[in-house]
Amino acid sequence: MEISEKEVLRYLGFRQNTPDRDTLRLIDAVKTAMQTEIQPKSIYGEFSLAFLSQREVQIGDKVFESEKLCRHLRTCARVLVFAATLGAGADRLLRRYAATDRAKAAVAQAVLAAATESYCDAVCAEIAAKEKENGWYLRPRFSPGYGDMALTAQKDLFSLLEITKRTGIVLTESCLMLPTKSVTAFIGLTREAELCDKRGCALCDNTDCAYRKEEGNGIS
Repeated sequence: MEISEKEVLRYLGFRQNTPDRDTLRLIDAVKTAMQTEIQPKSIYGEFSLAFLSQREVQIGDKVFESEKLCRHLRTCARVLVFAATLGAGADRLLRRYAATDRAKAAVAQAVLAAATESYCDAVCAEIAAKEKENGWYLRPRFSPGYGDMALTAQKDLFSLLEITKRTGIVLTESCLMLPTKSVTAFIGLTREAELCDKRGCALCDNTDCAYRKEEGNGIS
């Protein structure tokens, strides 16, 4: 799995600052350890899509309330529900470092966050390549908890795709996921390729975020 050092440093908050040798050494060490611990897995499924209002959209048999999601999917005729995880090994690695080395634990959080995004990007790139052959283009991933979409929407999203049964990802009472390095999202499919250039940070209204990508081409 390719993990960008630049992305890891962004998660660590370096931005314009130059990392020291110890930080770079820790990044390399965590990357090496991670390769033997993680077990990436992803699933996705296509569901019916119907707009009920400017802020309500029905996906499958579930209704989701979010004006931003409705706008995000407005040009789409199809929608996928997506889930991915690095597996329980990532969390075990984090716990081990947290108990022995706080600096290494912080670096591990950043490395695994970057690894999660890298894995999701790779899976979505494969889906996009297949869909493009038939003239469909993937919109960026849109996850519960983003924008005006409540994190509690995870409950219905999990139900649609039977995520726990199929991946082992568990949803806590507060709608957080275990393993922690997991992602769920809606992915719209549209015929309009030009609408798929902007991704992640470019779509976000929070321009003061410490983790915002400078070029505005992140993944949501």
